[in-house]
Amino acid sequence: MSMYRQLWLSILVSALLALSACLLAALLNARAYLETELARKNHDNAVALALALNRADTDPDDVVVTATALFDSGHYEMVRITAPDGRVLVDRVSRDPDAGAPAWFVDWLPIRSLPGSAQLSGGWTPLGSVTLMSRTRFAYRSLWRTALTMTAAIAVTGLLGGVLVSLVLRRIRRPMQAVVEQARAITEHRFVSIPEPEVPEFRQLAAAMNATVGRLREQFAEDARRYENLRREANFDALTGLANRNFFLAALDQALGAEDSLFGALAIIRLPHLDHVNRELGRETADDMLRRVGRAIGELTPYCAGTYAGRLTGADFGLMLPAGCDAGALMDELMTKLREAVEPVGGRHGEVDIGHGGFMPGENPTRLLARVDAAVAWAQSAGGNRVCEAATDGDPSLPVSANEWRAALRYALHDGNALKLVHHAVRINGDPATHRECPLRIRVREDGDWLPARRFLPLAERLGVIPELDLAALALALDELDADASVAGLWLNLSARSIAEAAFRRQAVDLLERHPDARERLWLEVPESGGLHRLSALRDLGRQLKPLGCHLGLEHYGHHFNQVGLLYDLGLDFLKVDSAFVQGIDGNPGNQAFLSGLCEIAHHIGMRVYAEGVENEAELRKLLDLGFDGVTGVAVREV
Repeated sequence: MSMYRQLWLSILVSALLALSACLLAALLNARAYLETELARKNHDNAVALALALNRADTDPDDVVVTATALFDSGHYEMVRITAPDGRVLVDRVSRDPDAGAPAWFVDWLPIRSLPGSAQLSGGWTPLGSVTLMSRTRFAYRSLWRTALTMTAAIAVTGLLGGVLVSLVLRRIRRPMQAVVEQARAITEHRFVSIPEPEVPEFRQLAAAMNATVGRLREQFAEDARRYENLRREANFDALTGLANRNFFLAALDQALGAEDSLFGALAIIRLPHLDHVNRELGRETADDMLRRVGRAIGELTPYCAGTYAGRLTGADFGLMLPAGCDAGALMDELMTKLREAVEPVGGRHGEVDIGHGGFMPGENPTRLLARVDAAVAWAQSAGGNRVCEAATDGDPSLPVSANEWRAALRYALHDGNALKLVHHAVRINGDPATHRECPLRIRVREDGDWLPARRFLPLAERLGVIPELDLAALALALDELDADASVAGLWLNLSARSIAEAAFRRQAVDLLERHPDARERLWLEVPESGGLHRLSALRDLGRQLKPLGCHLGLEHYGHHFNQVGLLYDLGLDFLKVDSAFVQGIDGNPGNQAFLSGLCEIAHHIGMRVYAEGVENEAELRKLLDLGFDGVTGVAVREV
């Protein structure tokens, strides 16, 4: 029973007990008063009867007749006349069943009064004595009416008291509920402040909790700024603000090898005469040109969300483009902006060459860079300031047009044997239980190969089929967990586009509610970039999943660390750091400091931190030393 209900009941019961005690005391006082009045009336009536009969000519027969007539009047319970020698001349007792009140009331509050007595005489001759008792029916009736009236008054008073108590407690309940919700939010890794209530006690409590949350946020923000600076120093070019060579190539490796990569093309931008600018116009002019070029490349994101840029060498820049973008049109737009950026240099020094080409998931990064670099060389040999597309080897067995892909994805969704989950080991530090990542595989025809997510995910996103695929994968994962209780956890990817749809969130929750034994072993991951762009949906999903015991986190984390303050009220359970920060971590002091700080911040707000794409034992040992709670990748031994 809730504290509010207990308090309400205790106040109401206390009030009813007090009023009931008042009722009992009033009834007992009323009974005592009626008993006294009846005794006095009995005495007075006996004396009055004796005076009426005390005449000289009165004889015993007159006494009997008078006493009998008096009893027959119905006002007396008992009339008895006793002769001087002890003989009973008249003994009349009422047998009327009407007691004036219910029998139980009469038994509970009996009225006992003394009978009245007086001596009878005829002149100076004693005739005996008279003893009488008035009817108690009238007293009981009066007492019963008093009881009914007071009970009704108590009921009305109790009702009004209950309403008043409810109003008072409601006024108290609102701030109390706000404080409880704040405490619950903290347990769910959501650090929120609340308005201070008017109730003094709750105001002090709310002020203390708000101060604690405020101090935590300030410390969190300070740590975040410090570690963000370390991240940028370790992974970004100081002059242009773009990713440095190592970090960009690590991101390219991740894009080519990740199960759910959304990238589909690579571009290389070259300033072929940068060395001449540096020698002839000075380093300051060259640096200024590089800053303008870096800014122009960085501003490409609004034209195609998700682009990722880096500086490969002094004169070369790399750009990864999401699958589905019109790379040719985008590069033409970029060329226009770049020519504006280098225009102040003028002449032959202001040349820009661009090569770009699509890539297949799993392609060797060295071969990809060589293909695109050859396209840049061709653009330069053709006269410069040109855009050249590298040749791409397609897979003839896969659909080509959007309609073909839509039909193929529909086939995979509706054919019972065209979807499956594959398992990769997850190592949880200090936990020997079995955890598995389970990316989705599909095949687009009955005899086709199983395609990894990176082969169909960009098309599914573009065609709007991804929510259905995510629901199908969720159902497969829950069925696997139900079938094998030895699996401690399955980790499943969800698209940010899927969680943005209220219908998907509702269907996902309904599906989880039908699997109570499996949902607590399910770990759902949303890409960092898409999740942070859909904060409201991510927050709603987190609050819906929390009562179900399901785990929710961000994968590929770290690229938007400057937005770490947004994690305060999302209620996430874990973060998975992108492999671009992990590769070569054993020899990268800058990223070691950054990742150590990231773990510290996440642990302070109750989140676990895992690493993606760990390739060797040295990286694994270093990550565990830095405070990571677990890792995935080829370095994790398959069980």
